[in-house]
Amino acid sequence: MSAAISHHPEAPTVEHGSALRALARAEAKRFARHPLFLLGLAIILVAMAGSLVQQDVGANPMFGTLFIAFLIGVFGFIVAHRLTTSMLRTRDLTTTTPVSRQQRTLALCLACWVPAAAGVVVAVFMVVTAAIWEPVGDPVTAHVAWFRDDPAVDVLATLVAMGPVAALGGPLLGVAVARWAPFRGSALIGVVTLVFLTAMPSEAEAHWRALSAWPLLVDEYINDGGGPVVRSSFVPGVEPIWEMFFLLCLCGLAAVAALLRDPGHRRELLGAGAALTVGAVGFFLLAVA
Repeated sequence: MSAAISHHPEAPTVEHGSALRALARAEAKRFARHPLFLLGLAIILVAMAGSLVQQDVGANPMFGTLFIAFLIGVFGFIVAHRLTTSMLRTRDLTTTTPVSRQQRTLALCLACWVPAAAGVVVAVFMVVTAAIWEPVGDPVTAHVAWFRDDPAVDVLATLVAMGPVAALGGPLLGVAVARWAPFRGSALIGVVTLVFLTAMPSEAEAHWRALSAWPLLVDEYINDGGGPVVRSSFVPGVEPIWEMFFLLCLCGLAAVAALLRDPGHRRELLGAGAALTVGAVGFFLLAVA
């Protein structure tokens, strides 16, 4: 009898893992069905349909990332905040679900793949339409921040950083803000702060623009008399690929901050936060070197 080996102690871990996956899927469905998220997608679909009718990408093909960042990223901040506060309003999650509040927070963070995936779809649409209708400036030889005039790695890194990463970071930050500031009005304060921190003027130095939560990595130019954009170029002094990794580290820090609100796994989370902080600093220095 003493030599018998029992695997029963591992059962709760398996049960918690399956419960977490199920809860993450449920939170993802809640996110995808939220009216504000659907409203943002509807506006983007209208803009996409308009670009198909117009059949012209223009001289700044990165302009579409603004729709991703605001209509998915900022709207996603509000959606994630609402979902998190609704979770916090329950009396005692441990009596009704087999997962802790920290695991429920982790499930909400995992559900942020929904807006990130939506951002990826829009970014792919931008690449496809620009391949069909090549973006050109005025004159046609004018520089355009796209594959014809710039390295592919810079174009793709900028597209991902200003698009899908923004769609991921906004909701993750919404979860973190709701966990640490669950009072009424914190969502509005968070959105205003987020927009303010991203509103860097085009005259700002490159390192300040790189510090923004949504760095504007492309400059666009118009003629003296006004009118449409005639050319565009990447911001000098910022390396897009390192900037993208810097922003991904910030996304990870937002998730760690949300999970640190509860006492469990604090040592592991602090270690992950320290590693992400070091990574963010390193990637930022590489981006502006």
